[in-house]
Amino acid sequence: MRDKDNMELANFIQSAMGLGIAVCGFFIKRILTLLDDGQRRMTQSEIELARQKQETDDMGQRLERIEDKIDILLEARRAK
Repeated sequence: MRDKDNMELANFIQSAMGLGIAVCGFFIKRILTLLDDGQRRMTQSEIELARQKQETDDMGQRLERIEDKIDILLEARRAK
């Protein structure tokens, strides 16, 4: 009878450990999924920031060219 009780206890412990491992695996997978989603959002934010920076740089270059042209026109007008 003791062997049967020990066997049932061992089966219960194995079942509990299996269930515990499954639950831990589920939580680990969920955490990794959340981290992956966060990484994806970060990448999208970095891409958007890079795009905005490029637009700002392009606008600055356009303004510099316009200023240079205005300076040339003003100098030509003064020379007359």
